Amino acid sequence: MENTLENLVAPVKELNELTLKTIEEIAEIQVNAIQENAKTSVDSLKSATEIKDLDSLQSYLKGQLEVAQNLSSNATEDAQKIAKIGEIYANGVKELFEKSLKVA
Repeated sequence: MENTLENLVAPVKELNELTLKTIEEIAEIQVNAIQENAKTSVDSLKSATEIKDLDSLQSYLKGQLEVAQNLSSNATEDAQKIAKIGEIYANGVKELFEKSLKVA
């Protein structure tokens, strides 16, 4: 009886562990993105306070273009990482399901 209960609970436990690992990985990506975006915003504001003339304004605007490109690139990379994590999760769930069917 105890063995039967373990067989029933084991896949749920594995699914919970897989889900937790996936959530942690995605949360880490999101936290890093938030931190980087906040740092970028503060740096941008600091740069804006240094605008004194037309040349410094042009330099600031050029820098902002680079900042926007970097943010866009980082967002794309993060989306790809999250998509890969989702794919790994889906495959893990499929494997757990197939394994559970063999045990049952």
